[in-house]
Amino acid sequence: MVHVFTLQSKERNNMDLYSMIQNGAHFKVEVTSEDLITFADRLITKSQEIKAMELANNPDEEKWLTAEEAAKMCRVCATTLWSWAKSGYLVPAKMGRQRLFALSDIQKILNDRAKK
Repeated sequence: MVHVFTLQSKERNNMDLYSMIQNGAHFKVEVTSEDLITFADRLITKSQEIKAMELANNPDEEKWLTAEEAAKMCRVCATTLWSWAKSGYLVPAKMGRQRLFALSDIQKILNDRAKK
């Protein structure tokens, strides 16, 4: 069964879209643009809180660098990074079209260089 609600924030301050979704009801909602913006803001805030909790609980989480940052840190050009990736010396992770390099991998390479 689907319930139809009209959400009017001025008349029903205690009923917001986020709370309705949390209650798990199946419904169709008609919202104003103001209500939609408020909902988006709450989602963003909630996801930021969750990410902050994850980082607090897992401080050892890997830090990722862009190709430009990695090249600068290793003092090499982009072609060298490409060559290293091709040979398996420093393999990037891909997120969409972007290549990201693990800071820990770069630190290992720099430490190995320093020992030589």
